[in-house]
Amino acid sequence: MRYLITGGTGFIGAHLTRLLNQEGKEVVTYNRDPRREILEYLIGKEQLSSVRIIRGDITDLPHLIRTAQEFNITTIVHLAAMLSRASAENPSLAVRVNCDGTANVFETARILRLEKVVYASSNTVFGPPEKYEEEYISNDAPHYPSTVYGACKSLNERLAEYYFSAYGVDSVGLRFPVVYGVGHREGTASSILTEELLVKPALGKPGRVPYSGSEVLNWLYVEDAARGVIMASRKAGTKTRAFNMGGEICSVSTAAEYVKKLIPEADLTLLPRRIEFTGKFESTQMRDEIGYQAQWTLERGIKQVIDSVQKLNR
Repeated sequence: MRYLITGGTGFIGAHLTRLLNQEGKEVVTYNRDPRREILEYLIGKEQLSSVRIIRGDITDLPHLIRTAQEFNITTIVHLAAMLSRASAENPSLAVRVNCDGTANVFETARILRLEKVVYASSNTVFGPPEKYEEEYISNDAPHYPSTVYGACKSLNERLAEYYFSAYGVDSVGLRFPVVYGVGHREGTASSILTEELLVKPALGKPGRVPYSGSEVLNWLYVEDAARGVIMASRKAGTKTRAFNMGGEICSVSTAAEYVKKLIPEADLTLLPRRIEFTGKFESTQMRDEIGYQAQWTLERGIKQVIDSVQKLNR
């Protein structure tokens, strides 16, 4: 399999590139503004030479097709996107990047008859928890997105269904929850949470966490996220077209306790904030159809992030 990863030098993309590189797979990353430094840190300068890093815009369909043709790509993993904050600030551009860009990926797969597309969706497609009667939102629950970003992701799931039924483009959407780890990008709730809860305490700085503590989130360590993408890319013809992706469901206050256990002197403050989404999602369908289950506990993942941050800053 030859992989083209849009957003391959982004947060999840860089960790995915590392795992595929370790397997000896051919990987091409496709980014508007490639971040070579994160790949150098994760892979090493010597191994980085085996990864093709292409500068390209996801809204440029001809360039995307040419790139996939040039490198004989069989599988596209589509992770490139405008994130939550940027999407809210510029909705029209967000639609072009997040929706038109995703349509370009499906169109490339259709034209070139690629084997598989795996694309990033989000649990923000579901919207506020008060929209649902059940405690755990099911995989096939209706969508009520309350943000531009969530609305774009919901539309992308409909596009995926259309390209599958009309043209046979085999794709899987993964609804990422709160993904945390080293190398996060700014502009998401996950990045703010990682920075304030984990990175700043690891550096001896005060952390101001934008949750009161009682909120329950679905925490997914970035390496589990990347591993789930790989498993989905190798599973042909799933019955379900998009999956809730499971991590560890845990309160913010419990996560803070894990941090304090590792750094007793940590200066952490949990700030009141109205939560706009629930962290409780039913994720057994991805386990049943793809065989995926998270391997990293939240406590282990938090330790890994803190250790990595401290090592990088010695």
